[in-house]
Amino acid sequence: MAPAKGFMSIIKVLYQKAVEEIYDPEKIKEELMALQVKLDMGELSEDDYDELEELLLTRLEESRKMQSL
Repeated sequence: MAPAKGFMSIIKVLYQKAVEEIYDPEKIKEELMALQVKLDMGELSEDDYDELEELLLTRLEESRKMQSL
């Protein structure tokens, strides 16, 4: 049973690191800025920008909620 518990511990740590990365407010803000640059350079359409921006803003809001718990 010890190997299974060790494996589950590793999975939990990896999951937590992934959540921290996905919901890192600074990383989300950087992604928003990069998105704006792509829009300004014509690499994204306005519709694509709006869709991606909404996803990032939702993640940012969720991040703030998680931090306030």
